[in-house]
Amino acid sequence: MALSPSHRGKIRLLLVGLMLTLGGCGAGGGDAQQTVLRIGDQVHGLETLLKATGEDRPTGYRIEWSNFLGGPAVIAAQTGGSVDVGWMYETPLVFAQAAGSPVKVVAAARPVTPGASSVALVVRPDSSIRSVRDLRGRKVGLMPGTVTQYLVVRLLEREGLSLSDIRPVTLGSVSPAMLDNGTIDAAVTVDPYLSQMLLSGKARVLASGGAPLTPDLQYVVASDKALADPARAKAIGDLIARIGRALRARQADPDKAVPVYTKALNLPAPVIGQYLRRAPARLAPIDKAVVADQQVLGDTFLKIGLIRKPNDAARLFDHRYDALVREQENIPS
Repeated sequence: MALSPSHRGKIRLLLVGLMLTLGGCGAGGGDAQQTVLRIGDQVHGLETLLKATGEDRPTGYRIEWSNFLGGPAVIAAQTGGSVDVGWMYETPLVFAQAAGSPVKVVAAARPVTPGASSVALVVRPDSSIRSVRDLRGRKVGLMPGTVTQYLVVRLLEREGLSLSDIRPVTLGSVSPAMLDNGTIDAAVTVDPYLSQMLLSGKARVLASGGAPLTPDLQYVVASDKALADPARAKAIGDLIARIGRALRARQADPDKAVPVYTKALNLPAPVIGQYLRRAPARLAPIDKAVVADQQVLGDTFLKIGLIRKPNDAARLFDHRYDALVREQENIPS
């Protein structure tokens, strides 16, 4: 059937409009089409690491940063679908697994020096407390369900004591004033605040974390949904590689990273310098030792009643990036 001139004109207009629309998507929509990796950070820790080492500008995808207070909040955001990847210590994953949260650990980092730790139990410099056994009946500051509680439990166990032998005080943060005014007699704190307290001369280390007490693992945690998306899964692999390079670069030249951290954390350069040197970490394969450390953590929290059923730690890990980590860190299979 022949088309009238008016119909042919309308079709031409429709085709022109369609071409303009498609052209707009191709020319101006590059960023809109680009893969976005949404990272849940804590106190800008991972973002600062990548910035300080020039690893914060990926190609092929872009990063959207969100900041949270604690790993559990990051996992909640992943469960809700607003975050794809998180960077955190190992403790929150015990509760994530117990709750059935749809996340997996895809990479791990360990201190380079065995036994090194960024976590410590501190007291006032002039405190009469000289050993963990002296904590009996004393007020000890910690945050339940975190590495701070875990370190206290492990220290007490080593002395044949338990949490019932001390007076736990729930704290979100620790300050020298709390030790000075008697709010607490001792507390567990972490870097960079540990370095700040020690350099100011307002605290003394009673006991440090680190193997065999605490694993001091840091995890890259991805949501199941992100891992199921080929584009985001590829971006996660690139992110892991960037984290690995960044950790190596920071360890090799911590002084170069100090200015970036000083600005990001608003702490003096000497504090940052000590923080970066205390327990530098490197990526490590998710091997039997990592899984075993996570299992001990879960079993400990089960024993003190923080979770109700045993976790099978092995099911928490996704091993698809292990070969990448081994190759990058030059670790034999």
